[in-house]
Amino acid sequence: MSKSSPSPAAPDEAVARLEACRLFEGPVKDFWPLFARTCAELSGAVGTRVVVRVNGEWRLAAAWPDPRDFPVPMAGPGFEALAAQALSEGIAAAPANAAHLAGLVLVALSTGEAKDECLIAAAIQPGQHDDLTAAGVPLRLAADTPLLYQRQRQLERAKRDLVNFSQALEVLAATNVHSRFLAVAMALVNEIATRHQCTRVSLGWTDGSYIRVRAISGTDNFEKRMNVVQRLEAAMEEARDQDEEILFPALPDADAITRDHQAYAELERLAGLMSVPLRIDGMPRGVLTLERTTAFTENDALALRVVADQVARRLDDLHRHDRWFGARWAGAWREWFAQFLGPKQTWIKVGAIAAALFLLFAVFVPLPYRVNAPFIVRAQAMLHLPAPYEGYLAEVRARPGDLVRTGDVLLKLDTSDLQVELASALAEKQRFSAEAEKAEAERKLADFRAARAAAAQAEARVNLIRYRLDRAVMAAPYDAIVVEGDLRERIGAPVKAGDILMRISQSSGLYVEMRVPERDIDLVAASKTAEVAFATRPEDTFAVKIERIEPAAVTERDGNVFVVRGQLQGVSADWLRPGMTGVAKLESGHRSLLWIATHRLVDFLRLKLWW
Repeated sequence: MSKSSPSPAAPDEAVARLEACRLFEGPVKDFWPLFARTCAELSGAVGTRVVVRVNGEWRLAAAWPDPRDFPVPMAGPGFEALAAQALSEGIAAAPANAAHLAGLVLVALSTGEAKDECLIAAAIQPGQHDDLTAAGVPLRLAADTPLLYQRQRQLERAKRDLVNFSQALEVLAATNVHSRFLAVAMALVNEIATRHQCTRVSLGWTDGSYIRVRAISGTDNFEKRMNVVQRLEAAMEEARDQDEEILFPALPDADAITRDHQAYAELERLAGLMSVPLRIDGMPRGVLTLERTTAFTENDALALRVVADQVARRLDDLHRHDRWFGARWAGAWREWFAQFLGPKQTWIKVGAIAAALFLLFAVFVPLPYRVNAPFIVRAQAMLHLPAPYEGYLAEVRARPGDLVRTGDVLLKLDTSDLQVELASALAEKQRFSAEAEKAEAERKLADFRAARAAAAQAEARVNLIRYRLDRAVMAAPYDAIVVEGDLRERIGAPVKAGDILMRISQSSGLYVEMRVPERDIDLVAASKTAEVAFATRPEDTFAVKIERIEPAAVTERDGNVFVVRGQLQGVSADWLRPGMTGVAKLESGHRSLLWIATHRLVDFLRLKLWW
């Protein structure tokens, strides 16, 4: 087989081609064929091959024009000896002979790796000594091109890594201003959406055995049962199950399963979709899914991998220790408004539009308005328990705050002295009765009447003592709450008749007494309902039905107030106590936000400036 040799390129053109090859920025699979062709054009060879020794065997890396059509054999003892000479001296040549119509020039290539053995082989015709010498000069000049290409790739990789780490630090800086999981998640997806020009970035986090979408860029609230959200979670599950980055459309050498990604991309009509797992201790805990109008590249996956590795640990800590929602939207909203309104003075335009919308809302949209007033819980009945006689405390079974039922014993007085007096009174009654019987038998009328009167007096004393004994045990006359009287430290102490020992309040029939300032009483004149929040339970609110408004004002230190009485609705009495306070909000119809904000000032000016 014979092949015409291509005409040698002009020196300037050859240098330009070599320079273009040295500045090549494409992938390795495209560099070596380009380099082989460039070497053939520089040396005027009919064919070139790039070979690399792997495990003692020479393997073809690139060839031009056809890897199957090379006029000189590339194996055998002769080639091995020539290759050893080229590796040691930099160049080796074998002139053409009767068996081979072309000469062979081998030049060692510099790749930057000391252990690499790489050669460029050029077939030269007619292949005489002068031809080989002339072809070897440009090949020696091009020998360092692979090294420069490798250095260029390393430099580009270093630049890319620097950019990736810089971007990761900027994302971390943007998320570190937050301390809540949802706020950090929203800041993260918004930052990534902005930096990667994504139409949407979503963060999913492991919830039990499944991935649940926790944040979507530019979206405050989203319906978790929507079909698109469920498809998105399925795509995230696919990335988590395989524990690797998934790109759709997939890269040529990728072997990941992309069925759910393809279904989601077709549903949303996406040109590019990428999912990156967030790993904690080697286990995927979350997934970042990016969507945009152009396809993702391997460099995008590397950049997101750096960001994911940096934020995963903090997100995991916040997810485990923070269960409340909090978020900042400045970056995402600024990007959206910038695209909508234009690139210049974005915040001024947004502020003006927001102010106009807010003013319209404040003037024309009525909102529920409620009047604030302090309140106190009152009882329908309050019972005072005085000491029935002078004596001593024997037993106390209730203390302030206790709930007591009808008939429950509250306290007891010591009855030992009364028992003695009762025995004495009974004895006197018996003695006088006996004397009366004796006088009657002896027909002594005067003595009989005197004995009968003394017996009646003794019986009255017995009845009095028994009455006191009955009142020595004080019991609750109805279901109530003990509001005053902690007598546990006074057991055995003397008490005087009439001393108030304990106060109890009826547990049923509690009502709310709200004190509305005089300036607001006209706003609640027609009100029927209100809501109250207790100081002890500020997180809960309870409905109140307004019963009446007292017609006369009550003077207090801060001014006149009107007492509004209402009944609590749906409040259990197990914790409710008379005297509890809090804040009440009385319904007052609907008012515009502008009226709500200015009516105090307007009323003040009207009161001061009228004539």
